[in-house]
Amino acid sequence: MASVTSLGLHQPTGLQHAIQERFLPPEPPSTSYEWHNHFDSNADSSSEDDELLVTPRCVIWSRGGIFRKSYNFDLEKEEVTQALLTTFPSVGPLAAKERKVAQKKGNTNQREAAIVVFLKTQAHVYFLSGTSHVIHLPFEVETASAAPNGLIIQRKLRVDNLVPASLNFPKVPPNSFVSSQPKSWSAASSQLSTFSIADLGAPKQMAMPHSTLKDMWDPPALKNDSNWPRLFSLSDPLAEIGLVVAKPAKSPNRGHRRSSAKATALDTAEEILHVSRRDEFSPKDSKDPLILALTLNRETSMYTVWKITYTGEESSLGEKQRIPSGAISRRRSSFVPGTGTGATTPVMNSQQTFRESLGGNQQDLRSKKNKNMQDESRDKLTDFASTLDPDFENTTIPRRKSRRVSSMLARADLSASHERSAFSELATGLQHSTTRRAESLGGQHARTSIGNHSVVNGQNFHQASHFNSSLNSYLEAPVDDLLNELRAGGDFEGFHNMGLDDDEFDGLKQEVIFSKVCQVPAEHSNVRYSSQHLPASSQCKIFTLTAPPSAADNKQGNTIVYCALDTEERKLLVLTLFAQIHKANVDLSLNHVNSMKSEREIAVVTLGPTMRADNIIDACRIDDGLVSRILLLTDTADGYGELTLQAPWCGLMKVPLPPKFAVSNIRALSHNLLPRAKREGGFKRVLSQGPRALRGLKNSKPGGFVDLVDDEGKMHQLQIQLQPRNPHVCKILEVCRGVIPGGRAGEGTLNAWWNVMQWLRLESVEAEDPEWCALVIVLLSMVISLGKLSKATKHHTHAKQKSRAGFLRSSSGAQSDQESWEIMLEQEAFSGNPLPSWVDNSGWSWLADDDVGSNDDDSEPLSLFGAKSSDRDSFIRRHVKLARDFACTQFGQNAIYSCLPTSPDRERSIESRKAALVDIFTCLHLLREEQRLDTTTAESLSTGMANLSPVLAQIARWLGWDSWIQHYEFEEASLIDTDYDTGNELDSPIESAVPQLFECPSIYDWIQNCLASRRLIPFMTLPEMVATRSPASSRNSHNLSQWTRLTPRTLILERFFSLMRSDWCPAQFVEALFIAGVDLLMLETLPEALRAPFQEAIVQCQNEPPTSWSKDLLALVGREDVNTLLVPGQQACHSKTSILAPSHEASLDVHSICLFTEDNESTGSFDGSAEVDRQAITRSIFKDDRRMNEASAILSTTTPTVARCKAEPQWTESELLEAQKEHAQMLAHRTLAISSGRGLLYYSARIPLLTQQVKIVTFNLSCIMKPDNISVGVDKSAFTEEKVCWAFFHAGVAAGLSISRDAKGIDTSWILYNKPLTELNNRHAGFLLALGLNGHLKSVAKWVAFKYLTPKHTMTSIGLLLGLAASYIGTMDSLITRLLSVHVTRMLPPGAAELNLSPLTQTTGIMGIGLLYCNTQHRRMSEIMVSEIEHIDTETEEEPLRNEGYRLAAGFALGFINLGKGSDLKGLQDMRLTERLLALAAGSKKVDLVHVLDKATAAAVVAIALIFMKSENQVLARKIDVPDSLLQFDYIRPDIFLLRTLARHLIMWSKIEPSFNWIKVNLPKAYQDRSKLESINSLTSEDLPFYDIITGLCFSIALRFAGSASLVVRDLLIHYLDQLMRICRIEANTFDKKLTRNTVRNCQDLVSLAVATVMAGTGDLVVFRRLRSMHGRDDNETPYGSHLAAHLAIGALFLGGGTFTFGTSNLAIAALLVAFYPIFPSSVQDNKSHLQAFRHFWVMAAEARCLVAKDIDTNLPVPIPVTITLRNGAQTQRHTPCLLPELDRISTVRTTSPEYWNLVLDLEHNQTHIAAFKATQTIYVRRRPAHDANTSVFQATLQALNDSAGTSSNSLEWLFELPAFAGLTKAERALVLPANHGGASDIHAGTDQTVVDSRLVLENATLDSGKRDRLLGLRLLFDWADRATGDGKDMQWIRREVVERLKARVWMLGTE
Repeated sequence: MASVTSLGLHQPTGLQHAIQERFLPPEPPSTSYEWHNHFDSNADSSSEDDELLVTPRCVIWSRGGIFRKSYNFDLEKEEVTQALLTTFPSVGPLAAKERKVAQKKGNTNQREAAIVVFLKTQAHVYFLSGTSHVIHLPFEVETASAAPNGLIIQRKLRVDNLVPASLNFPKVPPNSFVSSQPKSWSAASSQLSTFSIADLGAPKQMAMPHSTLKDMWDPPALKNDSNWPRLFSLSDPLAEIGLVVAKPAKSPNRGHRRSSAKATALDTAEEILHVSRRDEFSPKDSKDPLILALTLNRETSMYTVWKITYTGEESSLGEKQRIPSGAISRRRSSFVPGTGTGATTPVMNSQQTFRESLGGNQQDLRSKKNKNMQDESRDKLTDFASTLDPDFENTTIPRRKSRRVSSMLARADLSASHERSAFSELATGLQHSTTRRAESLGGQHARTSIGNHSVVNGQNFHQASHFNSSLNSYLEAPVDDLLNELRAGGDFEGFHNMGLDDDEFDGLKQEVIFSKVCQVPAEHSNVRYSSQHLPASSQCKIFTLTAPPSAADNKQGNTIVYCALDTEERKLLVLTLFAQIHKANVDLSLNHVNSMKSEREIAVVTLGPTMRADNIIDACRIDDGLVSRILLLTDTADGYGELTLQAPWCGLMKVPLPPKFAVSNIRALSHNLLPRAKREGGFKRVLSQGPRALRGLKNSKPGGFVDLVDDEGKMHQLQIQLQPRNPHVCKILEVCRGVIPGGRAGEGTLNAWWNVMQWLRLESVEAEDPEWCALVIVLLSMVISLGKLSKATKHHTHAKQKSRAGFLRSSSGAQSDQESWEIMLEQEAFSGNPLPSWVDNSGWSWLADDDVGSNDDDSEPLSLFGAKSSDRDSFIRRHVKLARDFACTQFGQNAIYSCLPTSPDRERSIESRKAALVDIFTCLHLLREEQRLDTTTAESLSTGMANLSPVLAQIARWLGWDSWIQHYEFEEASLIDTDYDTGNELDSPIESAVPQLFECPSIYDWIQNCLASRRLIPFMTLPEMVATRSPASSRNSHNLSQWTRLTPRTLILERFFSLMRSDWCPAQFVEALFIAGVDLLMLETLPEALRAPFQEAIVQCQNEPPTSWSKDLLALVGREDVNTLLVPGQQACHSKTSILAPSHEASLDVHSICLFTEDNESTGSFDGSAEVDRQAITRSIFKDDRRMNEASAILSTTTPTVARCKAEPQWTESELLEAQKEHAQMLAHRTLAISSGRGLLYYSARIPLLTQQVKIVTFNLSCIMKPDNISVGVDKSAFTEEKVCWAFFHAGVAAGLSISRDAKGIDTSWILYNKPLTELNNRHAGFLLALGLNGHLKSVAKWVAFKYLTPKHTMTSIGLLLGLAASYIGTMDSLITRLLSVHVTRMLPPGAAELNLSPLTQTTGIMGIGLLYCNTQHRRMSEIMVSEIEHIDTETEEEPLRNEGYRLAAGFALGFINLGKGSDLKGLQDMRLTERLLALAAGSKKVDLVHVLDKATAAAVVAIALIFMKSENQVLARKIDVPDSLLQFDYIRPDIFLLRTLARHLIMWSKIEPSFNWIKVNLPKAYQDRSKLESINSLTSEDLPFYDIITGLCFSIALRFAGSASLVVRDLLIHYLDQLMRICRIEANTFDKKLTRNTVRNCQDLVSLAVATVMAGTGDLVVFRRLRSMHGRDDNETPYGSHLAAHLAIGALFLGGGTFTFGTSNLAIAALLVAFYPIFPSSVQDNKSHLQAFRHFWVMAAEARCLVAKDIDTNLPVPIPVTITLRNGAQTQRHTPCLLPELDRISTVRTTSPEYWNLVLDLEHNQTHIAAFKATQTIYVRRRPAHDANTSVFQATLQALNDSAGTSSNSLEWLFELPAFAGLTKAERALVLPANHGGASDIHAGTDQTVVDSRLVLENATLDSGKRDRLLGLRLLFDWADRATGDGKDMQWIRREVVERLKARVWMLGTE
């Protein structure tokens, strides 16, 4: 205890508030409130101090000395009985989220602090995070203790019977019921108990035999409850109260028949005194922490220590895991006193609680109990039980349900009235009737109280069986039984409903298990009548102490000290416990059939010595940092009291009280109304006299704070300093304590240091840093104590030297100036260096130079930094003198004799004392060597770091060890002149010589040797040294955490060298560094020369780190850019980009908001920044021209169309106007077809603002006629929303598809917010479909669907049903299935009412089923689809439901359900699926059914195409192909040729080739010579099959190469597109020719879509030119469908602004086939052949494959060359941003930029890379410094100039004119001042340590530093560089020329 400071009077923080609010009187006595302090005693804990001030009406919580919250309970009309702070496992929605996060991070045991306040009938739980709960208590709480999980509650015992007997009516006769049997006594009233008069307070009725009359004299209410359990656990405020049970001690003779031992409730006489915290005796993250509890049994007067386990956590114990029974089955905890199971409710015979099927005999019960403890068997059992009993559930029921009945019942008064018993009967009757089966299976114990043996508290009592017991036999029972029956108070009715009277309390979950560790008698001297009703915890003060590792005992393990102070008797009991961790094989299964072994750590606790002390007024634990002690207040003769510090492992230490006690607590932040500072003396005022007597200790807190209570009840806060505040001193003391474990050894050095600190204060010795000064004295005393100590002399005080106020001027001459200067130097260099550290700095050299000339020539110049004038001792001499003085005092001798390990002692031989000195000396040397490895400690800081070297040098001289003396002699130039204590024979403190055992270990030599030999060379480390000494300490050496804290770097390097191999590549070298534990901080603080070999390996890995490396490894080599690849979906921070428009946040001023109301196409409802991001990427993809702008203009529907109408010369103006109107009307149809294409262009581009509605763009149908610029409108009546509803639907889809897939917050409320207010419209219907296609409808509440479907708005039904199906694709979700089924006639049960639904809705339903069951091969759904395709309509309707479009949807649905599964049809084999479909697709049909079955042909063909896609089934392909002979062509509809050709080639997928030859070969023979179409010049309908077959071949090529951007495929398809466009322009003047031209136009549309599919997302100009001309068609021949196809093609070409393309997975091909189905609508409303809503299915084929490279600092896209290596070995070069090929074809993507660090995306093997790319498609690259980027100086200079060219000049450029930086190259200058690119990390760019820093240190601060370490480092560097040169390696970190230059300078120094 280094110092004791008075901090003033201490009051609770909340006291002022309580007085203000009138909760307490103005000057409250300390008895009127309770004050609790809660804190975490871990030294490194960051949690604040929490204070609770408890008054009867309110509880006030303060934290960190500041009032936080007050909880008032006036409303409850009950007084607060107790309040405490504890932690619960976190509950609530926030906690659930945090838990998910925690699970990802691997830390699941999240805990939340809560204040629990107990009233008489209820407890309030207030989580500090805000939530609160009220718990209704079933009993009165006596005390509660905070436990690791929640609370342990102690019930208040009721001993009196205050109610006279009253008459009850007889109950039902016993023979039909379980009657109440005589109660056996409880352990509380067993023979050991002392007789208590408390029980005689009320008359007891005599217990009668078992007859119905007995009940007549039952007292109705209060019963003695002594054999109900007394301790309960509440581990969760939302769960049931659990039971605390004791695990019986194993008896030796029982062997492994554990099943007979049962956990029973604790004896009710045991009162809980203390429960330890979770991490008190175990490390923080321990899985099975050691938790201890202490109880007191006042009847037997015994303290018991228990080990606690929670049932959920303990699996090492032999306890049977409880299977939680259902929510209802165990809800007996209403705890209502009232009539229950015992005597009133019929209960099955317990033999029958097991089903007969499970076996009812007892052996089965026994074996049943040997439940296997593994989880899976538990699950099986639960499953089994639930199959037997549907009511049996697991505990996944919400916890809140559990307390419904109980809280209702418990709210009433606790006295049991008749109504309540009736109520409880209702409650319990229900429970018994429903859940016996569940109980018997799931109960913790099957009941074994069968027959004569009933078990209470684990003891068996033989009783006469209650069926045949008669009055006589009962009266003959021994008198003991009668007495016990009297004491037990007969039958009771309180806990019946809990099942607590079933001898095993199996109604409650057994939550906490106590295992007995030991018992110690309390030795109470007197019987106390006064206090026996008070809880024991109020009379005892319990605290624990854990011994430091140095005090641990090898045999007995870690020491835990339990202290119990009996305040009344003033006795202190100190129990010492030893905890040892055993790794044991735990037998996991109790039945030894399939026993599994698993290794676990088990803490075994044993009792050590116990000590007792009398006359202890008070005691508490006091902590300061890592030091803990017991602070005792003992009685003295004068009655004042004395404070001492003690611990079992170290000596006693008296604590001197401060001479003056302060009044004001200047540390407190608490609000005080009275401004005390104004009073005289202010805050510094002290009490005129200290306390008259000491009466107690309160509120001890970490940091050494404790309150002394005086006789007036005032609390004086003291701070007792136990641990040094100087971290260096602290570390040295810790080394001394750790090296020589044991009380009188290592711990003694700390006591000695305390004593020296006191002595220094008493003697008023002046020291700049008293802690360091005291430590040096202690270290020197260790040596001195080996010699003969001279006799103690009288104190002679050291005169305190006044420090001079300032420099004396010339009046007293230069001499006194010199003296003042020396005093200043001495104060600056107090730490042991002869001179201050700044003297080494060349900046001060002018001082030494200048003063030479100023003196007279004859006087000798005074050396400013030379040797000191002789009258002042050097640092070492002064401290040796102080140490000797200290040893001479009586005080010092006592201290040395009692504390130091080297001091003379009866028990110690001289040899062991010498060994202790050598050990401590060696360890301090090793600590000094460790410091050399850290530049932050090795270099003395500006204030002067405490330096061990001179102290160790002095000890080495005294020991006379030559190599050590030499080592320290030349350590630093400044130490050479140090004046040491000579240590000659007469003067040396050591009497007999200590032999030198080994040479002085040098860490630099060791590292150099290890690097040279590339293996570990042995070196002495602290743990090794300790292990070789005493056996007691060898255990300590395994406690690596302690040594790692003291010498981390030495141990890390040792680990690294032990891994080292000679044939390592740089990557393995870096991996080993990482495994050894090297991190960035350590690398940066290693000395520069040592760092070079490690940094060299890192630099070599930097360019291309292995793809398998983890994040931490990448951070080590400075490649955080690669790190972003390992975090899938991580969005980098959005930085404001300077070149682009600001985001919406900046531009939303009032003016622009007002403009939104006018603007139609506003992006106001979207988050600008996301769009800006996307625009930046699109802009950099298409940076060379304006094609993107052109595409946007074409696909815009808001601007009026510009058109030209050719005027005939003879027209009048009115005729011209009519003609223009007609033309505009025609162009309006083209405009209506645009929005479908816009959906592709802006796909997934925007993130909506959740606070604004999404505006859906409408159509501007007016035209501006050139050349007159007249605006011509259209007839609005022809284009109402009803008449062109599909156009508006597509507009809604386009708006919805522009919402990004990654947008967050698209949920129920947002969608309803966007719902039209008045009635549903078509645009919103399309919007819903788009959200569904993007997967956003998955997060929508299902009830919203009913809101939309009820009005039966056809378009909304279509949009929603299809959207839901797309969102839930492939999930078979039952609710969506029901939704869809209701909308399809075929899915309804036979005889159901006719559906009043449009055929389009039913078509949607059919397709929705296909999507929902996609890829599931669902038999029932497949059957329905086939039957719908084949269906033959009986009645001929005008608009039959099963038109071609409906059947086609069924065909697609069948294809989706069995997508690509043709070769493995599984359960569909017997359906003859293929034959039935082939018959429809290619077979001949009956004449009378042809008109029906023709509608089914297309459906059958697409179904076959999708089912057998890519199956390569040649037979089937031949059958589905077009017929061989042209004669048969007449019987087939022309468009079916296209589909059959397509089907054939989808089946023969791999055979498709993009060549003219392949097309020619696959045409029928008759057409082969015209295969290129070039020779066709006329139109004839005979060629219709020919055009369709060619188009089918083109489309199959397009699907095969979708999204590949292959130029070969493009050129082939462009040829056919050009030819078809040419043929389409041929004059058609007959009907036949017009018919042909329609088909050719259809083919041209499909081929344009085909070529756009291949070039999707590329914006290819060749294709775009053709498509633009197709958009430009303004003749009245072109139908709506043709325009639709053209705009879809333009959209596909610029898919997602160039960031998306199409895939070729099975689903993608199917989706493209549906979307681009070759029959296009003839008008806006045409859905006959294909439902228009399906045109948007391309979304399921779209893949984000655009690789974007962004600068990690600026977050802007940068163009970077990349090399893509495919899995077949081919390589392609591209520039980012670019579209990649399909991911499953790519092996790696490698960036190859000279300006940026390169990185590799491994898309073949590294799953994280694949996931990260799929999530963001972004790689982050980091600009590399010019210095690293280029090998040649010329290139590096060029790049450095380049980098700085664009940026503004740096204000620090002048630095480079300084001489130190003058020699830097341009590239190196760029490292010192990196060019600012405006990025986030540019702020830190200049602070990272670079090679320039290392070089400057090596060149300028090594040779003339005067430090030997630096020179040794150079030697190591040269040695390593020579070996690297020898191996022919190029050095990148420190270049060879730098090393050569350094060598030259060393050589020159040597020659001088």
